[in-house]
Amino acid sequence: MKNQLNNEHFSVLIPDGESIYTILVLRCLGQLKNVSIYVLANQFYAASRFSRYTTQFFSFSKLSGEKGRLNEINKIIRKKKIDIILPVDESLIHLLSEHSKQLEKDIPIAPIPNTKVLEIAQDKWLLAEWLKKEQLPTPPTILFQNNASFSASLSLLTFPVLLKPVYGGGGIGIRLFENAAELNNFCKDFNDREKHIVQSFIDGYDIGCNVLCKDGKILAHTIQKGFIKADRPFCSCSNLDFYEDENVLQVVNKVIAKLKWTGIVNFDLRYDEKKNQLIVLEMNPRYWASLLGSLATGINFPYMSCILGLNRELPIVKAKPIRFVQAKVAFKIMIKRIFNTKHAGGYFDHSTIDYFKKDPLPKAMEGFFKIYNKYVR
Repeated sequence: MKNQLNNEHFSVLIPDGESIYTILVLRCLGQLKNVSIYVLANQFYAASRFSRYTTQFFSFSKLSGEKGRLNEINKIIRKKKIDIILPVDESLIHLLSEHSKQLEKDIPIAPIPNTKVLEIAQDKWLLAEWLKKEQLPTPPTILFQNNASFSASLSLLTFPVLLKPVYGGGGIGIRLFENAAELNNFCKDFNDREKHIVQSFIDGYDIGCNVLCKDGKILAHTIQKGFIKADRPFCSCSNLDFYEDENVLQVVNKVIAKLKWTGIVNFDLRYDEKKNQLIVLEMNPRYWASLLGSLATGINFPYMSCILGLNRELPIVKAKPIRFVQAKVAFKIMIKRIFNTKHAGGYFDHSTIDYFKKDPLPKAMEGFFKIYNKYVR
């Protein structure tokens, strides 16, 4: 590693421009003048099309599927002489991991995990079983099955419990049950085809840890916890204090080392206040909603991932402790400061406003198309 950023120019292709996280990645890469960013999406009017940081935008039909996307990727890397591919979301990371041997004959891919460990991280049941096998801290967990043996297996859990779909994030589809009778009553009519787990609810608070790794070694990290309650139950807070915590890093490092993880990943952890213990809840092998907060600390994960994939020397960067908030909270705090200077109502160091005002068009066009689709089409 070295102390300064590499100023040598390179071009990058983001192959999943329709992802909700692509705008965040664009705003990270856009901080560097030496990066040309090409974007491919399966939506003609994807928000990433309108970003000031997008050098050129390409689209293709959803109907052509994964094969169509791979064909478009190959066309673009040849036509534009792309230096590296940077997938953003889980589905594309998985797709490129499956086809990495073929693609890497022609072009480097930013570091991604192999499909075996990726599938462990993506599937909450596989992850819970793996963590248990490796004697790493995780809540008691069973696989949901709508049969008689399931009721008996509930004795392995302490209540309350959470019913979770094994795939997905953002708290979507998670339900809380205070006791076994309540859960069994719900399950009588529950016929969701998606696989679910039931997991003991841990009293405590959430912690997030984001890392960039190579062969089981952490090369960059940020750690955060919320200081305002999240908008939705079981959803990660987006108003965050970024800080250093050696205990968090030790737990995450054990998981990364045992999986021999390569690439970026976001960890959801929980601090168990009864046992004074850190618990691993989930791994999200993709870029994350608080990515701009990580950037504000001084860690530009997408850029560093590209540098690593290009076999260039990584800069030595340490995350600064900061408070990062969403625009809504920032405005509330600023208004309180204006009208009541003695009791300012909190503080923040950085907010999403810093990035939105430099690149406003994606959000504006997203709003326009919502209105258009609702009232005009």
